[in-house]
Amino acid sequence: MMSVRRKRITMWLAITATTAGLAFGGWCAYQVSAAVTGTLGVSCDEAARFVRAAELPAGTHDRQCTMGQWMSISYDLDFRAPREAAEAWLRASYPEAKLSPESCLEGDACARPQLPGPAPVKDEAGHRLADGVSIELDYEDGGVTHVRISGYTV
Repeated sequence: MMSVRRKRITMWLAITATTAGLAFGGWCAYQVSAAVTGTLGVSCDEAARFVRAAELPAGTHDRQCTMGQWMSISYDLDFRAPREAAEAWLRASYPEAKLSPESCLEGDACARPQLPGPAPVKDEAGHRLADGVSIELDYEDGGVTHVRISGYTV
């Protein structure tokens, strides 16, 4: 027969293992769900690299970058920066981009720059980069620009 102490230890181990398994399963389910819906948080440096942009300009704030992966890979950058810094950054990142209010559903100015090189393009580490990019700007009070960039693979 098992002693009372041994039964308690066995029960404690079973409960702990079950709880840990459920917690890990929930975490995995969340990660998969976030990746599929495009709400998985990533570093903005990683997102900028994916959309083939220069390093984010000085003075950026309210950064929020996400990625998703289902049928294709997508990254979204969302940040605010001083207007002059944001415009200089966009010119450095996408010199061919023509910002225009005519192509916007929302926002004050939009662009869909043509990215150089044949698709698919990979970085030095072999990671796939965006095949297409969509830029949307909102000009806010105080000389601030709200920048939203979406990059995706085809």
